[in-house]
Amino acid sequence: MAYTIQELSKQIYCKISQRILRRKEETKKQRLKITDANNVQLLSNIMHNKRIKSRNPYLLNDGITYDIVKNLNFSSAYELIWGSEDELSSNLDAILETGINILMENQFTLIDNCLYEYLPYCKAAAQYENAIDPMKPEIDTMGELQQQAIMYLVYHLHSETSKMHFEFFKDKGTKKLDKNLTIFIQDYLPKLLEHLLNDTNYNGKRVYDLISSIVNYERENLYENISHGPEWFAHQPLSNSERPMMDVRKDVIEAGDKYIDTIIDEQKEIDPFFMDYPFFM
Repeated sequence: MAYTIQELSKQIYCKISQRILRRKEETKKQRLKITDANNVQLLSNIMHNKRIKSRNPYLLNDGITYDIVKNLNFSSAYELIWGSEDELSSNLDAILETGINILMENQFTLIDNCLYEYLPYCKAAAQYENAIDPMKPEIDTMGELQQQAIMYLVYHLHSETSKMHFEFFKDKGTKKLDKNLTIFIQDYLPKLLEHLLNDTNYNGKRVYDLISSIVNYERENLYENISHGPEWFAHQPLSNSERPMMDVRKDVIEAGDKYIDTIIDEQKEIDPFFMDYPFFM
């Protein structure tokens, strides 16, 4: 699920609180075994996700973080803040999805080119931009396919994001979390997206241009047929082999449509995304 930066931060704070409370219950440690008497109330606030502007505006501070990591057996402050395994994976996916949606506003060409890598969306986008009604996909269909395309990007960016996220956040704690998430999304995520496009040699954009040319051919053929009127069909020009021109064009259109479907089917057969999300097949 995509959030604003502020909503994403709130979710991260909430998960930190839950993580600490869960670990406290698992270890059965009393609060005085986790931190000293001066910080017991602060620990209580943290476990109940209370951020007090004068004491802990970013939920944690360095001192209490050290105590919690040491006495509740976290491997590091990074694990305490971001979780491990499934929790960390969920946080990374939320950052990616949020980031992609944010970048749509000011780096739309980059995002469009990346979304085209998901060929079912690529086909629909080319049809939406170039076809005429009623051949255009519905708005709701476009929205669903765009969300699937975002999931596709999240899936393929996850591993590299994990490495970059660790390097960026490993020493930052939760101080100015909103600001650091913004920096990561605005400055680092575009590099990951550009790297993805370079790895694929902009395959999605090339397919988009190809589909657009096929759709434009279909549209121009339709316009020409309309402009000539029904009487033209009986007197249409013949090809070099004396076939009606409409039949020749129909062969081109059918071949183009078949090729589009074939390359989409190829992606569904060989891309691991569709193995993990078979309901998109």
